[in-house]
Amino acid sequence: MTQTGVRRVLRRIGFAAAVLLALAAAAIALRLAFWPSARTRHYDVPRATVDVPVDPAAIARGGHLAASVAACTICHGDDLGGRLAFDDPLLGQGYTPNLTRGRGGIAASYDVADWVRALRDGVGRDGRGLLFMPVDHYRHLSDADLGALIAYFRSLPPVDNERTALALTPIAKALIDLGLSGDVVRAATIDHRAPPPRPPRDAGAYLVEIGGCTFCHGTSLTGGRGLEPGAPRAPDLTRRGRWRQAGEAAFIAAMRGGVTLDGRAIDPRYMPWQAYRRMTDEELRAVWSYLQRLPG
Repeated sequence: MTQTGVRRVLRRIGFAAAVLLALAAAAIALRLAFWPSARTRHYDVPRATVDVPVDPAAIARGGHLAASVAACTICHGDDLGGRLAFDDPLLGQGYTPNLTRGRGGIAASYDVADWVRALRDGVGRDGRGLLFMPVDHYRHLSDADLGALIAYFRSLPPVDNERTALALTPIAKALIDLGLSGDVVRAATIDHRAPPPRPPRDAGAYLVEIGGCTFCHGTSLTGGRGLEPGAPRAPDLTRRGRWRQAGEAAFIAAMRGGVTLDGRAIDPRYMPWQAYRRMTDEELRAVWSYLQRLPG
């Protein structure tokens, strides 16, 4: 083929690529015009409250939930003053909110209804959905435990940290807006007019639910994968999985030490064992007992 012919073919390829890009851009524009992004939508959430205790025992209960079961400290830091949760050249930087009364914190301006809306519906004071907030699990918190959590948040020493915003790249925003990043805005999946589900009566089931185990291990806990880029497949936790043969002691040791059955370290980026290890022996035994009753 002559050079003139090559140039002609390249022009045709370039024209075809430009047409495809234009069609893709038009499709994206139409998609967002008729189906607003979960990231920018406003959610109408009825204001609701719970009783917030003031006694030390209840506040301690809230602190235990935040540090171990609900694992709030994994994202918001041990002092809950917010921290850099992820830094990715493709997706941007993710700073988590400061939950204290310090400079840049939200506790000074949040009333009880604001806390309930954030924790049960995943919606901030501006009416927009909170990104990466696992409220589909926190919705199962009992009123008493939700009140204890709020009491604990309001009792926190102030932390001055004003760098708590998400700095997402256009690519990350587009992935969320087009629904290609998974359910990172859980507010979009919740019926905000429906009452919150009743907490499971079984102690182990309750801990598994509010601890978010199904996020990675699947709705039936038979195995799955989290939303984080690079997340490994999570194992089957039911009685048909390898953990049943390992036994309760091995399960508790793995939760306390962050190791798999074959001795490999569990990456805390994908499995928040550094929070779960703070659960009591009674709680871990309750979780183990529940998992062994699952059919698989």
